Amino acid sequence: MRVYQFHFYDRRGRRPALDFADCRHDAEAARIAFGQLRQHASCEGVEVFEDDRLVLRLERAGDGDDDIRPAIHGAGLAPDEVRDGA
Repeated sequence: MRVYQFHFYDRRGRRPALDFADCRHDAEAARIAFGQLRQHASCEGVEVFEDDRLVLRLERAGDGDDDIRPAIHGAGLAPDEVRDGA
């Protein structure tokens, strides 16, 4: 297991939330990040790090709905893999 950091940020670039999780691999961290961002309605996105390595960045689509899209695919996952838990 590896420790991943989840840095949530709002529209102004502030970081109101920070979380940690033990994950087996990047794909598991990506699924956790997606689920947590859906729960943090005030946050615009989340950056996931393993130590100093940026694993991925998820952002809301910005069109007012709950659509979330990966902005960086460091884990090599397709958006459906992150959402569907593949």
